[in-house]
Amino acid sequence: MANAFEVAPYSIDALKRLLRRGARASALVVSRKQHTQYFRNYFKALNAKTIVSEADYIDRDYLEDFAGYYVRCFPNYARRCRRLHFFDFTFSKADFTNLLASQADKKTLARFQKGYLGFLVVKPLPETIIGRTCLRTYIEKDERCFPITRHYEANLFGIPLTVKSLAYQEQDRVAAACATSALWSVFHGTGKLFHHHIPSPVEITRAANVFVPSSSRSLPSSGLSVFQMAQAMRSVSLEPYYVKASNDYVLKSTLYAYLRGRVPVLLGIDLYEMEKGKAHFDGKHAVTATGFRLEKLKPEPHGDTKFLLRASRMNKLYAHDDQVGPFARMILDGVEVMTRSTGKQTSLTTSWVPRFGDQIRAVPDVMLVPLYHKIRIPFDRVHDAVVRFDSFVEELRKLAPNVLRERFEWDIYLTNGNELKSEILKADSISGSEKQQVLSQPMPRFIWRAAARFGGTTILDLLFDATDIEQGDFFVRAVEYDTGVSKFFRLIARERSLLRLFDLGGESRIINWFAKQQA
Repeated sequence: MANAFEVAPYSIDALKRLLRRGARASALVVSRKQHTQYFRNYFKALNAKTIVSEADYIDRDYLEDFAGYYVRCFPNYARRCRRLHFFDFTFSKADFTNLLASQADKKTLARFQKGYLGFLVVKPLPETIIGRTCLRTYIEKDERCFPITRHYEANLFGIPLTVKSLAYQEQDRVAAACATSALWSVFHGTGKLFHHHIPSPVEITRAANVFVPSSSRSLPSSGLSVFQMAQAMRSVSLEPYYVKASNDYVLKSTLYAYLRGRVPVLLGIDLYEMEKGKAHFDGKHAVTATGFRLEKLKPEPHGDTKFLLRASRMNKLYAHDDQVGPFARMILDGVEVMTRSTGKQTSLTTSWVPRFGDQIRAVPDVMLVPLYHKIRIPFDRVHDAVVRFDSFVEELRKLAPNVLRERFEWDIYLTNGNELKSEILKADSISGSEKQQVLSQPMPRFIWRAAARFGGTTILDLLFDATDIEQGDFFVRAVEYDTGVSKFFRLIARERSLLRLFDLGGESRIINWFAKQQA
């Protein structure tokens, strides 16, 4: 019992010591890891005060990798790990021992749960020691959002603990490359959302090489191509949606649309080390997009129609970067980098520590979105339909500036029917008959929601069936929050002679819906 656990006041030196004790890594290896510097800042932000080290812990993911590879090695690698638990309040080993020796009251257990910051599994390996890690996120405020999280349970010697997070781990370069670790985190997000098996890293690596074999052996893993990552998604019955991150607008709008729908996105990036203004290519990398932050300023008008999209206000992205840490911040600061193949490209900051230059920047390349097979309508189809309707509304605004007071700012994202109805049920600005009609109407499981806003007030929702086929009429209905705007749209939609003045396309489906509503 005396060696079963250790309680230590949190400090970065204490964390380094416990990482070395749980692994076969040297002090030099631990101190040089980028994770160490990242955790220094991360735990400071979380206000960590105490670490409880659980000495003899069996981790399922490491055990799968151990059975699949390490058990066959000549060196005697251990099969059990050490797990570190973090708390935001101070207590001693004597306090913790007394807690285990006595009958814990509800108040004490509640204190441990409230102050629980999460856990970190230390793998017994020489270098890649950061195993399954579930830590509390940064505080969600000032339009900072972490939608790709779930509740993880931990039992610390009988004390039930829960942390809201998304699992993270470092690639071990044997059972998993960076893409595999990113996929593993992706599957932890989609596993609960779409109800599929969450494979271990070694299972992901093998699944990726079944139909698209690598040019070298699958284990040890030297990395995965985009095709192999897509195959790994198909192995758990998900459909990969491929998007080229061709510009800043496509990156922000696509990430936001799916992240708001709680779907994690695998982001492929090119790394460049900056030295005196020159960019040196440092390799390809993959991370899991897990959150974002929006600026409070109005979005920049986009395209010929000057479309205003809320997602374009995104100024920070948070990602699980296996070489750095969980929820690592990447800033979309608009700095351009001269790439090796496509010329100047917009880049993001990273938390990587440069080897010889000033900083390491990331140039987005591709996005792979893991989707449930019934989500058939892609984001860009809905986006284009809303852009056309917005252009029509702008023409109407010239006729009725007192009704359409300012240009709409659109918020487009994936959601589901139940969540949408729960939100509408709480809305005060919808009339009783309208609310009853919307709530009683059958809805598809997955819905694209395009909310039109004046400032922070929602005026109108356009709902699209995400499960329809593209040649179908996938517009479901509008949800009207502003009586004056709704009456105006309904009146205009019935004036066919007036509508002939406009060059209407796909937005006519939306206009026809308003025409069918009572005045």
